[in-house]
Amino acid sequence: MNTIYGQITDIQLEKYKKIMHKDLFWLLLYKDPKTKNQYPNVDFNKYFIGIMKKLNGLNELLYFPTQMVDMMSLLQAAYQETNSETFDYSLYRKLILDAHALIDKIGD
Repeated sequence: MNTIYGQITDIQLEKYKKIMHKDLFWLLLYKDPKTKNQYPNVDFNKYFIGIMKKLNGLNELLYFPTQMVDMMSLLQAAYQETNSETFDYSLYRKLILDAHALIDKIGD
């Protein structure tokens, strides 16, 4: 695959997609009512914003693939849900999982 700095291999991209899947999975654990108390030292906002910045960098690196807009907008909606007075974990979870499903479409 071509990037703004040269080539990355299909194997590299697939390995990176696995990393992204794991990054998004932690977003679920950090807000799940059943598991969130296990991570008292995690700065959720910092972690979430870090993922968004990382994705924005990837977006530019890969010449702005369409899937990134969809994925990042879903994640932004999920982030906004976490700051809602009426936080709905099931809606948050759906948004994260919908974004999660788009990871494998990057580079198609």
